[in-house]
Amino acid sequence: MVSIDIDDRGAIKVIRIKGEFFLGYVRQVEETWNKLAAMGPEIIAIDCREMTFVDSSAIGTFVKFLHNSMSNNIKLIFFDLNESISRIFGKAKLNKIFTILSRDEFEDLTAKK
Repeated sequence: MVSIDIDDRGAIKVIRIKGEFFLGYVRQVEETWNKLAAMGPEIIAIDCREMTFVDSSAIGTFVKFLHNSMSNNIKLIFFDLNESISRIFGKAKLNKIFTILSRDEFEDLTAKK
């Protein structure tokens, strides 16, 4: 099961995904993304602290978000990856295409906005 929370910080929107993100939840996460992207924020960040698993469909969804963010001039940031998600991102080489920050780095960046 997955739960999704939104933290609206004005020009910065944070999607907090908790639990296992797999095929059955792609639509729910995409709807959340589309709602936030339509607001025209500078940054959409995905808080990965409590995300415990992603499958290939979730990874594909994240890549789709990257393309959408680039088309709409939105910076996509993943932050606070736990060890399990960090390993998955590393194996899939996502750390080479996504902006991935620690929680402290993200908070420092957003404090300047």
